[in-house]
Amino acid sequence: HVLKYAPDGRLLVVFRDNSPAHFRKDLDKIAKEKGEVNLSEVAKSTGLGSPTEGDWVGWVGTWKDLIKGRKGQYRIRFKDNIHSWDCCYPGVELLPDGTFVVTTYGHWEKDKEPYILSVRVTLKELDARLGN
Repeated sequence: HVLKYAPDGRLLVVFRDNSPAHFRKDLDKIAKEKGEVNLSEVAKSTGLGSPTEGDWVGWVGTWKDLIKGRKGQYRIRFKDNIHSWDCCYPGVELLPDGTFVVTTYGHWEKDKEPYILSVRVTLKELDARLGN
């Protein structure tokens, strides 16, 4: 997990989505039985865990949201990691104009080696996309 404050005081936290251990054990078992390596697909089909399980995601909220365990303002999926592991040890930088540069590696294409992606985004852009 890497976090940075936006100019407006909110936090952007970037990480690989992992459900609590009691979900993960079942997800791993079902994935193995189905021969599926994309845990977000297993989570969506079973209703267990997070629908972005194992993916490159972000969370936007305040420090108070974080320390009180609240949902925050919203979560976003930067990219679907199609492998159950080996993803998202991200770097997050904030440029002087308020743009976040978020970079990590992952398995973005089936049967391909992992590679690095970088996304540039502002919270204002995300807010607009999500109707906030």
